[in-house]
Amino acid sequence: MFYIPWKGNGQELTRLYAVVTAYKEEITSGMVPLHVDAYSASMREQKRNKNLAFVRANRVKSELIVHVGLKEEHFITRNFTTPYVDAGGQAHKDKVVVTLRIPFREPLRQPEPETEPEPVVECVPVPESGPVVEATPTPLPVPVAAREVPTGLYLRTNLLYDALLTPTLGIEWRLNQDIGIKLDGSYAHWGNTHGRVQKMWLVSPEVRWYVLESGHLYVGLGANVGEANVYRGLVRVLSKDTGYQGTIYGGGLTVGYQLPLNRCLSVDFNLGLGYTRFEYDTFGISDGVRVYKAHNQTKNLWGPTQAGISLMWKVGRK
Repeated sequence: MFYIPWKGNGQELTRLYAVVTAYKEEITSGMVPLHVDAYSASMREQKRNKNLAFVRANRVKSELIVHVGLKEEHFITRNFTTPYVDAGGQAHKDKVVVTLRIPFREPLRQPEPETEPEPVVECVPVPESGPVVEATPTPLPVPVAAREVPTGLYLRTNLLYDALLTPTLGIEWRLNQDIGIKLDGSYAHWGNTHGRVQKMWLVSPEVRWYVLESGHLYVGLGANVGEANVYRGLVRVLSKDTGYQGTIYGGGLTVGYQLPLNRCLSVDFNLGLGYTRFEYDTFGISDGVRVYKAHNQTKNLWGPTQAGISLMWKVGRK
């Protein structure tokens, strides 16, 4: 989505509100149309660039319609799938340019005063070809817009697994607005005098596709690989008097949503469903001695493969 505070967009929108408000009468009468040119060249496919340019141009127009009171008929819109080249020759892959061609206004002639003349304020005409009008507007409140999720590297920990005494630490690398690669690692190694044991490690890689323009909702394809040695652990498995030792592997689909808290912190909610296979031995403990009950057991399950409420921290500022 069009993220207003990003890269000075909020300041530019405030200046645009002031200029459009000053010339609203000329705009609504048809004398001064608003030219909205949207440029998008950051995507590989021409179709996606065209769609992004269309969405961003409409977003700028909607801001002016809502906050200044214009209508669709007051705009002339063009969408480009090429970079915008500014006056300095610098190319911008994603840019929305709003142009007002303001006609020259003749200075008003003041009648000859009978008394001492008052100072005359001289009006400076605006060139017809100039797209920028310098003004000192009164600051207006910046409207709230959907936050654009930046790309980069994130550190993460699954608070749900942490609460189950299986600390988890991971990373996510957002390659772009659409694709991310996540890798989580969990490790537990504890026991107590009452015979409880919870020792395990688990590695969970995942590829994520972020959908919608907000970039927060995603679907993922992930896997789980690890080993477990559990007897009367914090999360009891099947029987409280039976321990399980073996390997875990599987995979499935994940659906999740990332909720931004600020520029650096986000909360990631996700749930995975798919296939999990256990290959294990069962045992009991008698007088402090492990006694095996069965070897080379297997269990195949279809259902939840992961669940998470993860806190994410972005590395770096940009």
